[in-house]
Amino acid sequence: MPGTVRFTPRRYVTKIWDFGNFDISPDGRLLAYSANREAHWSIYVRSLRSGREWALVKSDKPMRNPEFSPDGRWIAMQADLDGDENFDLYVAPSKGGEPRNLTGHRMDDASPRWSPDGSKIAFISNRDRDRENVFVMSASGGDAQQLTVIDEIVSEIAWRPDGSGIAFSAGVGQLDWIGLVDLQGRVERVVSFPDAEAHLGGDYGHPFPWSPDGRRLAFASNLHGWNDIGVLDLATRELRWVVRNRREKLRPVWSPDGSRLAYLENRDGNVQVKSASASGRGIQAVSPAEGVAQRARWHPDGGLVYLHSSQTQPARLIAQRGSRRRVLVDGARVAVPRGELARPRLVRYTTFDGRKIPAWLFTPPKARFRNAAVVIPHGGPESQTTNAWEDGDFAGQYLVAQGFAVLFPNYRGGTGYGRAWRKISDRDLGGADMEDILAGGRWLLEQGVCPPGRLGILGTSYGGYAVAHCLEKAPDLWAVGVSIVGFFDWLTASKEERGNLAVYDRQKMGNYATEPDHFRKYSPYLYLEKIRSPVLFTGGANDPRCPVNDVRQMVAGMRRAGKTIEYLEFPDEGHWPRKKRNEIVLYERAIEWLGRHLPEETGARGKHARRRGTRR
Repeated sequence: MPGTVRFTPRRYVTKIWDFGNFDISPDGRLLAYSANREAHWSIYVRSLRSGREWALVKSDKPMRNPEFSPDGRWIAMQADLDGDENFDLYVAPSKGGEPRNLTGHRMDDASPRWSPDGSKIAFISNRDRDRENVFVMSASGGDAQQLTVIDEIVSEIAWRPDGSGIAFSAGVGQLDWIGLVDLQGRVERVVSFPDAEAHLGGDYGHPFPWSPDGRRLAFASNLHGWNDIGVLDLATRELRWVVRNRREKLRPVWSPDGSRLAYLENRDGNVQVKSASASGRGIQAVSPAEGVAQRARWHPDGGLVYLHSSQTQPARLIAQRGSRRRVLVDGARVAVPRGELARPRLVRYTTFDGRKIPAWLFTPPKARFRNAAVVIPHGGPESQTTNAWEDGDFAGQYLVAQGFAVLFPNYRGGTGYGRAWRKISDRDLGGADMEDILAGGRWLLEQGVCPPGRLGILGTSYGGYAVAHCLEKAPDLWAVGVSIVGFFDWLTASKEERGNLAVYDRQKMGNYATEPDHFRKYSPYLYLEKIRSPVLFTGGANDPRCPVNDVRQMVAGMRRAGKTIEYLEFPDEGHWPRKKRNEIVLYERAIEWLGRHLPEETGARGKHARRRGTRR
């Protein structure tokens, strides 16, 4: 391959920051954000006036999810050490200082939210029967009070502005509903539909669904087939749809004066911040149409702050007032060598039953192309590869720089295309959705993107599960596979996984205890003898989502069957590396494995160019 590849994990993983949640102080002067920078996740505070920035705490624990106290003097956050997702809650002075542990429970305590008067902190914990519920405690620490006792799993919480209660989202994707609980533990369903889901936000980050006067609650629901933005008047119980169309919309946030709602709208994997009047009129586009905006928040002065990135632009924290945009924090600390990247192209190919599958296609510069391609199915499975930097569970641009074409298929059962598309895979995870992925690989061959024998597949989590399934279902299609923190035996994984995933699996697939044959049908571990391609497996010793024992079982079975494999396990990580040094190792091993089994072909670029010309 001519020229030196500059865009490599070792050079850029620590030079391009990952962002998590952020918060703005009540007086609008400070920004607190979580980022994975040189070592691991931590919290940073920045003056929005002077630009001066400081690390909130010094800790070996990955700190995330900051929220300012109502007086702006303190910041609450959460941390775990080795990726097991059993978080503890901490508070620290917003000026910086020693963090104080408020919980220290062996189970998970996460999503801290200050009460409006600053005296309490509400949070979500699975300390009751491994089921996430709403808890509240004094802001100074001490015993916590459990407010809800439900089995559906609480995922989001938001205090009512008068502090009298907490709104919450409950469910894992099947008939999810919104409740309101007071401080005595009285629960009321306030938004619930017999054949649809409803959420306070439905996107990463804290929801802010309450109007400033606390009388109206905004939410997102797919009652009409697509996630629309609704508003409930708590006094009259009148429900009004503010924004309704055939696009997925999430995370409604009230403006400080209560006159407008900002929300996120997804159009084929480009996600834009928009705002509408409280009556649904005067819809305005805020962020760029291309790329992905996340976690939009109103600034106290009426502007908006949001994260934005695209597949060619690393994430940036942006403040916008009117049409004027200002970059607050740029995640790219060095210039990205754009000549080694690829602009993604949205394509659609036909799968086995005639449905059109949307996918992002990356083709490297001709001078770098090694005449090989990699298919990367996303995790979830209720997820979507979007036009965001490093989206799709693996940074495809690192593969592009090495000369690979990359296809990210958004197969059935994922998000972004309405409720019917998301529900079509119920009780069939590992069935028709795998055929959609296989169709993507065959489409690459039919289009002449690469020749037979030059196709690999890589995936993370459910995508790692998909890798094993696809290698087994179509062994002649693939030359190599990389399965990152996947699962392979539904029975083993179901017995050891975390409680919220157990609830999800029962709703999506059924009960493994009463219908084991149904689960065996979809377990690639039982059909591993069909796999012919060499496979790199990875696992995290503390993974609560895809238990490492299931990965080890698959690895042992492959070795007994005489298959060509390698196994990489991180003893100090969970579902995905949180430590930068481990992330670099993961990327490098995956890239080396693909390159070893899909080496550059001498003269391949010229032959490929002639094929493409002939087709035209």
